[in-house]
Amino acid sequence: METEEVAIKVLCAGNYLMADDGVAIHILDKLEKLKPVGVELINAGVGGLAILDFIEGAEGVIIVDAVRGGGSEPGSIYKFTDKELPPPNLFMMSLHDLSLVDTLRLGREIQPELMPKKITIIGIEVEKVEGICTELSPKVEKAVDKAITVIFNEIDEFRAQQSSHQNDGKNNIF
Repeated sequence: METEEVAIKVLCAGNYLMADDGVAIHILDKLEKLKPVGVELINAGVGGLAILDFIEGAEGVIIVDAVRGGGSEPGSIYKFTDKELPPPNLFMMSLHDLSLVDTLRLGREIQPELMPKKITIIGIEVEKVEGICTELSPKVEKAVDKAITVIFNEIDEFRAQQSSHQNDGKNNIF
């Protein structure tokens, strides 16, 4: 029996033990309770090159991650596509791996046929990432539900684009 590829994947990256850096993992916990239909939810850990394996086989991907240095208030939400990537230093990263931005650029360069057609990146501006702590700062905590709304809006937009592409070139009879 063949398995059907998931059209939409939501990857949440971050370190749950580093305060606001774990905001995407907190979002993932809430998304898992909401169980969006036809969407694969993935804990991408601290990201890096593993992101390329996670996104393979999807038509559309939403990556959620903490950002620092965007110049806005903690809890601000940014939205980018992989066609209009922000500076690589905006996203949190491991000292031993590539940033999210560099990873996506590398994927487009070395394996373009395996990359999703659409990638949206949702970034949440952090306040506190020092020390071991699983709680979010108050401003970042308030952004969690707003970010979930942005994610669901992206899912709806992707599905609408898929539907319109399926109807391209066909006569619609009413």
